[in-house]
Amino acid sequence: MGRMDRLLTMKSFLTVARLSSFTSAADELGISRTLVSRHIADLETHLGARLLHRTTRAVTPTPIGYDYMTLCKRVLSEIAAGEDEIAASRDEIRGEIAILCPIWLGSFGLSEAAASFCVEHPDVRLRIQFEEPSANPHDFLEKEYDLCIQPTELRDSEIKVRKIGEIQFCLIASREYLERKGYPASPDELEAHDRLVKSGEADWEFVGGLRIAARKHVRCTTNSVFALCSAAVAGLGIALVPLGVATRFLSEGSVLQVLPEFPVAPRPLFVASAPGSQTPSRIQAFVSWLADWFKQGL
Repeated sequence: MGRMDRLLTMKSFLTVARLSSFTSAADELGISRTLVSRHIADLETHLGARLLHRTTRAVTPTPIGYDYMTLCKRVLSEIAAGEDEIAASRDEIRGEIAILCPIWLGSFGLSEAAASFCVEHPDVRLRIQFEEPSANPHDFLEKEYDLCIQPTELRDSEIKVRKIGEIQFCLIASREYLERKGYPASPDELEAHDRLVKSGEADWEFVGGLRIAARKHVRCTTNSVFALCSAAVAGLGIALVPLGVATRFLSEGSVLQVLPEFPVAPRPLFVASAPGSQTPSRIQAFVSWLADWFKQGL
């Protein structure tokens, strides 16, 4: 097996391992399933070890396969970074940027910022997946994303983390709910109200440091801020949601802002990227673009 063939088979192996499917890998790579299978067989023959468990339901790496995944990622990443430096001049940004981002953020912030970046840099290709980030700080790297946008800071010394902005939040409820339950005059009076709470959220913090326990009288818990807005519109209680998401509902009049005279503390927004000193220029440029974009406020 030649060195160029080795790189092709490595890429096929990583794609199969990530997607847990020969067919899906073939579709993503734009080659036949037969060729993908041949790539994996050639690799296993070359290494003298089985890299993948094959069942009728899924394809998963063997213990040796996981070790080889790490090697493949490092080799291909170093080659890609080196080629980027060779191919691009100082002012050129090109190549793919793969991003993992919460759904709610993409709907009113990240999508616009990413599209504007591509207009400015026509040789950049984007691959964006909208889903809730995993608690595993390395998950986005294992899924072969370059960046992970999230509202919590990763506690992992190896992962690069940069604050790129702040998210403005507000409390909302329907007029019908407030007329039925009463309009709170201060944060303390929230204690008597039904709460609509995002999964994993323990406190609601206001500017000045006042904290209210969120998980009392909870009527709805969900990982979707859009579902929280829907629950608020339906009159189930008071929800804490990003202002950028709530704006449409507020402008429609389906909800009212609760306690606007007591602003909720903004929350930081972070972008995580792979460890190492040789970050590709396209990634550096995009992260800087996001930081400038979100300085406008969320």
